[in-house]
Amino acid sequence: MNRLLVTLAALTIAGCTTQQQTDPQGFDWSVLNGNWAESTRHQFGCRAENLHQRFEVSPDRKTLIFRNDRKWKIGTGQLVEQYSASILRASPNVLIVRYGAELPGIPEEMREWEMRFIGPGTYRWRATAWREGQYNDVIGVKCSS
Repeated sequence: MNRLLVTLAALTIAGCTTQQQTDPQGFDWSVLNGNWAESTRHQFGCRAENLHQRFEVSPDRKTLIFRNDRKWKIGTGQLVEQYSASILRASPNVLIVRYGAELPGIPEEMREWEMRFIGPGTYRWRATAWREGQYNDVIGVKCSS
């Protein structure tokens, strides 16, 4: 009986929407706002010829949508203007996301990524299959609000 009440309470709370920007794990969803770009050299990220994107979080905070400012060829050779990832976990400055079947050709060990915000307007990527503390050379920078 107690388990049923806890489950019902959790479902009720999950169904409620609030205007809060921070979830119970402490992630500030407002950090995703704005126009972003990535580069291996942060000072070149916001150049006009570089790909820019906006992040959109689904209302249930289970999906992160990447909206590019133009079609872009990703590592698998696929041209995309928009794609998404499931949000698996959130903590104060980290989202763990997983790319799904809409992006074919990605090896299984490269589907799950940590997006770590390392300072105001800056993030880094790390495949969760890599050892802790290992990141790629890509730096995400916020170009405008």
